[in-house]
Amino acid sequence: MTRRSRNNEGFLGELPPKSSLAETMRKSAFLSFLLLPIALVAQAPSLGDRVKAARPAVEQLMTELSYPEAMTRAEALLPATRPAFDKTNNQTLVQGCTTNLDLAAAYRLAAEAADSAGAWEKALEYAKAAKSLADESYEAVKEPFKKMVDYYNQAGLRAKQVLDENVDRIKELKAKPALDPGERQELDLVLGVEKELVDDPKWAKFFQTFVDVSKRDGEIYVSLVKVMEDKLKSEADQILEYKAGKGEKTKWVDAVISTPSYLEAQGDKAGRARWLYRLLVLDPESKKVHHQLDVLFGRVPAKKGKKA
Repeated sequence: MTRRSRNNEGFLGELPPKSSLAETMRKSAFLSFLLLPIALVAQAPSLGDRVKAARPAVEQLMTELSYPEAMTRAEALLPATRPAFDKTNNQTLVQGCTTNLDLAAAYRLAAEAADSAGAWEKALEYAKAAKSLADESYEAVKEPFKKMVDYYNQAGLRAKQVLDENVDRIKELKAKPALDPGERQELDLVLGVEKELVDDPKWAKFFQTFVDVSKRDGEIYVSLVKVMEDKLKSEADQILEYKAGKGEKTKWVDAVISTPSYLEAQGDKAGRARWLYRLLVLDPESKKVHHQLDVLFGRVPAKKGKKA
């Protein structure tokens, strides 16, 4: 076969401008250079790692019905101030989204612990914070990352087109036992496009995942917010309707704690603990609530004729 000039003939010269292998590779190398920091950001240790590490201890405390201690442990993960979300470019969007979603997970853990500890107002506050963080992430990435997904999907199609259009030349190059410098460069470009064909779907999935997860988490936190709002409203209505002291929390607490059927209706020990801790939040000075907690945890014996 006559040697072909890599500038005017052969593999590179035969390609139409829109499917130019050289152009494809130049873009691929440039984007890889730009996106390398993004990959490093995505893999770096984050608040999410701390939340994952702390969750077993928090869950163990909750299993032991040590709800206030679990809440304290979960709250220790929360930052004093909310970090700013830098939307300058893809790298900062990835970093900001990752931080937000990790922080939202920390707030969710704190909300779950606060709910069990009877701090329903705090649980609602944390649930709303988690929702706000997820919503901010979704709004920030849904448009720019959709464009990135579209770009990589199209880039994958272009890479496939390049390889399909030059299948014979590629076979010829790969079959040669020895290549001259021009052919070596052609084959290197081929290998680069073959790698791009594999990598492009991964990058598309990478960006799509941030969109999907931030949207999904926001929807989860909507449900959590609603649960806490409904619990607080139901309780407020009960207190308001209590005839012996409308709107007076301490009188309502004294009335329900003095009626054994209310405690019995809470079911198992965990349900009773959560209910008593809620009453304690409403009336921290209630001796009756403190006594029932002592009875529940075996610190004092139950009175005869009374169920713990």
